[in-house]
Amino acid sequence: MVPICLVVASFLILRLTRGYPWAAEFLFARGFYKYYAILWSSVTQWVPFSLMELGIVLFPFLAVFLIVWVIVHRRNWKKYLLICLWTVCIVFFWITCTCNVNYNRYPFAVIGELTVRDSSAEELYQLCLRLSKEANLLRAQLTKEDEDGAMQLMDPSIYQMSKTARSSYRDLNEEYGVFNYRTANTKPIFFSHLMSYTDLVGVYCPITMETNVNTDVADYSIPSTMCHELAHFFGFMREDEANFIGYLACIHSDSIEFRYSGTMLALIHAGNKLSEVDMDAYNQLWQQYSEGLVRDLKQNSEYWKQFQQSTVREVSTSINDAYLKANHQTDGVRSYGRMVDLLLAYYREE
Repeated sequence: MVPICLVVASFLILRLTRGYPWAAEFLFARGFYKYYAILWSSVTQWVPFSLMELGIVLFPFLAVFLIVWVIVHRRNWKKYLLICLWTVCIVFFWITCTCNVNYNRYPFAVIGELTVRDSSAEELYQLCLRLSKEANLLRAQLTKEDEDGAMQLMDPSIYQMSKTARSSYRDLNEEYGVFNYRTANTKPIFFSHLMSYTDLVGVYCPITMETNVNTDVADYSIPSTMCHELAHFFGFMREDEANFIGYLACIHSDSIEFRYSGTMLALIHAGNKLSEVDMDAYNQLWQQYSEGLVRDLKQNSEYWKQFQQSTVREVSTSINDAYLKANHQTDGVRSYGRMVDLLLAYYREE
């Protein structure tokens, strides 16, 4: 009965915090979760590799071992079944309290005092023009390129970029006051190329309190991915908000590479939205892109083409979509692009 009680308690917590977002905000996100994140990440950060990735690699072997063990010791199968039930319920309760409940906290628009409303196609076009101008100016200052002329990071060390990202969030905290605790270093995924088959560029793991990034992708996208995952670390689980917060962290950085990466993240999502409402305006927007910016986008596009027909990608996307919808992000994986509403509100305030 006790394991089932943990599941029931999990659903009660989610139901109550959905009705009372102040509880999710102050009791969990800025209360229990904050101190859990500080404590647990200070332990796991000393492991130089991703514990999450290690767990994924070892899981199939562990599963086979347990199945064989139960078959050999079949007299005690009820005992082992109970242990599995306990494990599943504890993990479910753990993830509920350290991750899922944060979906019910105050929207970042409320915290940042942004007014989100419907916008015209012209407003969206003007936002895209502004972002493209900023991206062009930043791209002109980046001198390191590969043989195809695509942007390369001056120092590809994830550890060094983690230091830059943490510094950016400290600066961002001065404005918003909700990023006021230390984060652990982001960890690179060892099997990054294989990760690309899942269509993922970064993962936040609440069980190990790690932020992980795919390092096989286009260089320009890595800093903004890192800042996106760190937004999850700070308890902002909605994907549109994590994208927007990641953008804010990047443009608050002293690093030109980070500012360019964040601006490109915003430009791509805003441009995609523009293409849905006014294709002619989108084509005009493309005429504003510098040659270096176009080379970066082309490299990124060519990279992802090799994974388009992947069955693993389709399954992974479906699972991610179902998970997001289960946490009341009704757009599922399309919710990543809703950051455009926050971008428009942000620039409207300016």
